[in-house]
Amino acid sequence: AKADWWTSVAHYNRERIRRGATVDKAVARRNAGRLTRLWLKAEQERQRSYLKDGPYVGAEEAVAIYTTAVHWLEARRFSPIPFPPLSYKHDPKLLVLALERLRESHAVGSHLNSSQREELGLIEQAFDNPHETLNRIKRLLLTQRAFKEVGIEFMDMYSHLVPVFDVEPLEKITDAYLDQYLWYEADKRRLWAPWVKPADAEPAPLLVYKWCQGVNNLDGAWQTDAGQCTVMLEAKLARVFEKIDLTLLNRLLRLVVDHNLADYMTAKNNVVISFKDMNHVNLYGLVRGLQFAPFIFQYYAMVIDLLLLGLPRASEIAGPPSQPNDFLQFRDAETERRHPIRMYMRYMDKIYMLLRFDDADDARDLIQRFLTENPDPNNENVVGYNNKRCWPRDSRMRLMKHDVNLGRAVFWEMKNRLPRALTTIDWDDEATFVSVYSQDNPNLLFDMAGFEVRILPRCRQPADAPPQDGSWALVDDRTKERTATAFLRVDEASIQRFNNRIRQILMSSGSTTFTKIANKFNTALIGLMTYFREAVVHTREMLDLLVKAETKIQSRIMLGLNSKDSNRMPP
Repeated sequence: AKADWWTSVAHYNRERIRRGATVDKAVARRNAGRLTRLWLKAEQERQRSYLKDGPYVGAEEAVAIYTTAVHWLEARRFSPIPFPPLSYKHDPKLLVLALERLRESHAVGSHLNSSQREELGLIEQAFDNPHETLNRIKRLLLTQRAFKEVGIEFMDMYSHLVPVFDVEPLEKITDAYLDQYLWYEADKRRLWAPWVKPADAEPAPLLVYKWCQGVNNLDGAWQTDAGQCTVMLEAKLARVFEKIDLTLLNRLLRLVVDHNLADYMTAKNNVVISFKDMNHVNLYGLVRGLQFAPFIFQYYAMVIDLLLLGLPRASEIAGPPSQPNDFLQFRDAETERRHPIRMYMRYMDKIYMLLRFDDADDARDLIQRFLTENPDPNNENVVGYNNKRCWPRDSRMRLMKHDVNLGRAVFWEMKNRLPRALTTIDWDDEATFVSVYSQDNPNLLFDMAGFEVRILPRCRQPADAPPQDGSWALVDDRTKERTATAFLRVDEASIQRFNNRIRQILMSSGSTTFTKIANKFNTALIGLMTYFREAVVHTREMLDLLVKAETKIQSRIMLGLNSKDSNRMPP
């Protein structure tokens, strides 16, 4: 009974924190601790059931996935990344980059605990003796397969918790070097397909702009007179990190890196995770706090992309290995039109896919196949169809029977291509949305990297529509005329994130000097404005929140001042 009470109080307080109620700092910290214990208890249970019922990936499935990866890498003429040679010419530079990156994380906090102090000492030592350090790193990569336990605690973001892993400093330096080495070599050998994002080619807002331009420049993108349709699917790959099977991962990694490195990277995930008096061995799933976890994830998720796209279409999107295509580009219009999937991108674990049905019969066949498997005699498919409620009612997707069925059919087709043991996409997830552009639906809607976007082609706009702020005019590359407009807003999650950051500043500002509080607010504000720019102008909720946040920060500063004279607080 006490355990039930303890759990329900934890959930009740978390709900209050999430809702934005005023909560004492101590209560928030205690709540984060309780949730950590609850999460760890569930995680231990998950690891135990894996031992009992696992592995969840069947032999046939695993062979199919492995074969797909082999065929893809062979077709791309990829040569595996070797073990870093003893006298590798880029070693000093890679080591400096790795150490700089580790040192950066300590530049912010002035109060360091003993393990952080030890880490800084080791980093300085490595800077002073690079040769010894590199020899040690390579020795460990070759021989070390048992590792110290990894501490875990959660950072409270109010809307969600982020796990922070505390890895032994010496091991961390080895991992950081390996991370730099892998990314450099993989990039040189062209491991990454053009659809894998985020990439160095563009910051996130520019990526959104490129995607809009890409949609606008598709062959016959906005024609609907013969029943053509454009479908944009966005969804989140569920629980990819947690469902990574280490044996399968090891086999896949051996295709792209030397077997010693693959064994090291897999063994590094098989460690004891501890929080205070709770600990368990991680046998299933990726430890996110490792320096090279992003590399593992992007490679593993790229194999999932291949399952979604199919090897022939993936090869057409990527282009020939000797002259790979740029992002969203094809060799010629014929290759582009050969298959309904015209554009694809994965941003971390979120997938975006644009399909174009030039022939009304193709769309009809897909809908027919979907309805044969999932009959809908009472037209209930319209119920529960996600829509973008942030836009005015006449700008949302109109839920016509044909379009709704097509949206659900595309989603169903893609979901069936994903093995459940690896990941899945969920219709009821709030990140899932399928927008259909057709004769009945003039808008193409989606959200990406914090922006809500609505593309309206010129041919569906009134002739006298004035240009608006906070929108992009999309230009057709062939004719150089403006053929569509992309309207922008800041999405709900980003508004909430900014709000939570302000709450964090206020909660942590116990007896801080007011310049520090003002600086933190200014940093958050500049970060927001330089990222979203023109999108902020058209988001009423964002503008209201900015005013409220400023008032709260001013009031907090006024509390610490003797004189409350309004002249000292210019508007």
